[in-house]
Amino acid sequence: FVTLSGNGCKFTAVSASPFSFNASRFTQEELTDKAHNYELEDCGSVVLCLDYAQNGIGSNSCGPQVMEQYAFSDEAFRFELKLIPETV
Repeated sequence: FVTLSGNGCKFTAVSASPFSFNASRFTQEELTDKAHNYELEDCGSVVLCLDYAQNGIGSNSCGPQVMEQYAFSDEAFRFELKLIPETV
């Protein structure tokens, strides 16, 4: 599970299976568009990304292919995540 709180709000994300998460002050678009970390602009909110799984790093474009044990190759999957709001 992961709990996020601030500005009078709080919620917890829970799942029966492991999941990946990232909390950031930058949007996915901002992280994709900027080449250097000093160029990033705080979006004024917390961006929470909840993911069923992550693929390992590597693409064989300028280095090795992703190692098999780190590759995400599921063609179909079912993932359930519950968001539980709480009062603060």
